[in-house]
Amino acid sequence: MRLLLRTTLIGALLLVGRTTASAQSCQTMAGNLVANCSFENGPPPSGPNYQFVATLPDWSVSGGQFERWSNGFNGFTSKDGVTHLELDSDLGNTSIWQFLNTTVGVRYDVSFWVAHRSLNGQVSQLDVLVGGTAPSNLWFTTPQLTDNSPTQYQWRNYTTSFTATQASTQLVFRGAGPSNTYGDHIDNISVVSTVPEPSTYALMAAGLLGVFGAARRRKK
Repeated sequence: MRLLLRTTLIGALLLVGRTTASAQSCQTMAGNLVANCSFENGPPPSGPNYQFVATLPDWSVSGGQFERWSNGFNGFTSKDGVTHLELDSDLGNTSIWQFLNTTVGVRYDVSFWVAHRSLNGQVSQLDVLVGGTAPSNLWFTTPQLTDNSPTQYQWRNYTTSFTATQASTQLVFRGAGPSNTYGDHIDNISVVSTVPEPSTYALMAAGLLGVFGAARRRKK
């Protein structure tokens, strides 16, 4: 009985982990708080190109503008969908942000993908700020991506987490590499609560009821 109960609990918890980890696209990830998470919403891109953009649905921008790459421009495909952003435009490094509906005291996992575009030994790097754009809100900085061939136009996944202190949390991504119009690509962003969804609790409860029911039938 104890072994069966423990097995059921472990199976239910593993299911929770797979629900979060197995999703590859932020657009279909259950519970993702980030709107327009891979920058697909906006002017329909026409062919392989990049556009200088100052506004994008659900996102705010500082630093003037960013570059919205689409349809495999320069042979570089997006991580999710057909578009992604480069946060180092002709006007230099850019920050983008949006406000998320969060629950105070709940921990959230942040996942995003970053890629580098080379220029004379320069690097790409991104900052993540939580709660505002002030320096005190700097939460996470990616390692530097260099011009070495393994990192040129190769997407890399980075993750961090935060515990919400407000019902509305500002999430900021900022280009942190040299401000030289090259690099700091970002795509496929997700922010998901680490608290299991109600449907998961229901599944666990159903499994436990099945265990107890089977045990009672054996005793009869």
